[in-house]
Amino acid sequence: MSEQVALRIQRQDSATAIDTRRFEDFVLTVEPGDSIATLLFSLMQNPRTADGRKVAPVAFESACRASGCGACTLLINGHVRVACRTSVSSVRPKRGPIVLAPLSKFPLVRDLIVDRTPLALARRRVGAWLDEPPDGPHAPVALSELDRCVECGACFEACPETGGSRFVGAAALNEARLAGAFAAGAGRKAARLDVLMAAGGIAGCGKARVCVAVCPERMPLFDSILELGYETSRRWRATLLRR
Repeated sequence: MSEQVALRIQRQDSATAIDTRRFEDFVLTVEPGDSIATLLFSLMQNPRTADGRKVAPVAFESACRASGCGACTLLINGHVRVACRTSVSSVRPKRGPIVLAPLSKFPLVRDLIVDRTPLALARRRVGAWLDEPPDGPHAPVALSELDRCVECGACFEACPETGGSRFVGAAALNEARLAGAFAAGAGRKAARLDVLMAAGGIAGCGKARVCVAVCPERMPLFDSILELGYETSRRWRATLLRR
């Protein structure tokens, strides 16, 4: 049976138009099983506020509509979630509206859209960006579960260490571990570990493990962090012995 749901969305007309930041309220009809993404697409067809004002359509990202890309990741009631995987019923509060806002640790583009370039920059910083295709199989079978990252930014957003520090985040560290498994990346393993031992690297992880909790692909991110911790420790000891 369909019912009405209240939605409050944080909006901003552009990255530089900070004076346009505001919340707008909407009332939409939902069906059982509808997701937050379904609500946003419905709102796109008829962008009218709860008081009947016609407004510009809410800008948001959704690349696949099939729970496979992570593009629609945002803040729902203050928690990082993937909109197309989140049912309305699971986040509807007992009182008040469902509140949507853009991810807070990435540059804002407009409304609910953010620029996830910092994720790519973090990968390059730790040497996890391969300039040539991997040789042979894409990844060893044992590590194939690490190769499911959709670069949604959920782990970076939820991590308590990425706000005011240089910490590169769990996704970049996971990619660094994966890069070392490829023939194309193995040759730079020592240099990669040296970067990981520097400021913002492996020591920046506070072991909160929220990255694992919010990852939509349920990747073992903390296992990657632990493995890199062992490797950097061995690298550090070997460096001391050579002195």
